[in-house]
Amino acid sequence: MEKKEVSSGNRRQTQKEETRKLILENSRDLFNELGFDKTSTRAIALRAGVGVGTVFSHFPDKSSLLIAVLLDDLNATQADAMKRIPEKSPVCDRFLHLARFFYTYYAKRPDLSRTLLKELWFVKGEWGEKLTTQAFEFVFLVGNMLEQAKKRGEIRPETDTLLCARAFFSHYLIVLYEGLNSPDIDVETMIGTLKRLLEQLLAGVGQTR
Repeated sequence: MEKKEVSSGNRRQTQKEETRKLILENSRDLFNELGFDKTSTRAIALRAGVGVGTVFSHFPDKSSLLIAVLLDDLNATQADAMKRIPEKSPVCDRFLHLARFFYTYYAKRPDLSRTLLKELWFVKGEWGEKLTTQAFEFVFLVGNMLEQAKKRGEIRPETDTLLCARAFFSHYLIVLYEGLNSPDIDVETMIGTLKRLLEQLLAGVGQTR
C-alpha cells in the first residue's frame, strides 16, 4: 500500500513537471511569435493543450511566465558559455566571453528582450526573488573569476573582488540597455563598448601620488 502511494506520488510529480515544461515551451514560442503584450494566458493554455486554470496553478500571472522563460533560457545560455570559456585567458576576456553569449541571446529576440527589461526591474513575489537570486549567483560567479585573477597577479591583492564583480555586472547591464535601445542591435559593438569600460575599470582613473 505504501509503495503504491509513493509510486502514485512520483507519477503526479512527474506529470506536474512535464505540464510546467509544456507551458513554458509554448509560452516561449508565443512570446517570440506574437510579443509579450499580444500573448494571452488563454492562448498559452490553448497552445499547450491545458486549461487556463492549470497555467495559473503553475504561474500566478503572465509576468511570472516571462521570468520563468527568461531564467530557463539564461541558465542554459550560461551553462553553454561556461563549457567554452577560455580558462587561461585574462579575467576581462573571460567576462567578455560570457557577455557575448548573453548579448547574442538578447539580440536574437530584440522585441521580447526590450519587454523583458521593462517588465523585470522591480518584480515582486516568488519569481522576483528567483530573478534576484539568479543575478546574485552571476555576480558571485564573476567574483570567483576575479579571485582567480587576483591569485594570478592580474589585479591588485587588496581588491574587493565582490565589489569589483558588481561593477563588472553594472557595466554589462548599461551596455545591454544601450544596445537594446539602438535601432539595430550589434553584438560586436556592444562587446567593444563593454571591453573599453572594463579596461577603464581595471586601469583605474585616480591620480597616483
